Order: sequence, then structure tokens, then C-alpha cells
Amino acid sequence: MEDIDMPFYDHTGMGGFYGGFGMIFMLLGMVLMVFIIFAILRFLLGGGSSVTQSSRERSRALHILEERFAHGEIDEKEYNERRRILGKSS
Repeated sequence: MEDIDMPFYDHTGMGGFYGGFGMIFMLLGMVLMVFIIFAILRFLLGGGSSVTQSSRERSRALHILEERFAHGEIDEKEYNERRRILGKSS
């Protein structure tokens, strides 16, 4: 018999890429690489969650300020001054 040179086939008759698993591992490797790049960029650019966190903290601070004003713990002048200061921190 004459040997025919067929690309991606080895002497066992199975196709290259480990019988189909190579394609799966290649895709998993690409997904892993994209995930690592995304994680590095997120780390270098500050995470992105700080904006939402500071917004939530400011909202909570305003809520506490409104409660203190409603209970009479602070007067209107102090309430307006603190509300103005909290508004500047946005």
C-alpha cells in the first residue's frame, strides 16, 4: 500500500486536534485569555464599581440626613448646608 500524506491525520487514523478535544481546549484557552485580559484591565482602570458604591453611600447619607431633620435633631440651616455639601461630592 502506498502512504498518502493527509494533513491533520496521524498514523492511528484519528484527526488532529486530539480527536476533536483540541477544538474544545482551544476555545477554552481563548475564553480564559479574554477573561484574564478583562481582569487585568479592570484592575488597572480601577474596577468601575467605585462610582456605584459612592453613589449608594451618598444616597444613604442623604437618607440619614433627611431622617435627622425629620426627627428634629438638626435645624433647617444645618440640613441645607449638609445637603449642599453632599451634593458637591457627586
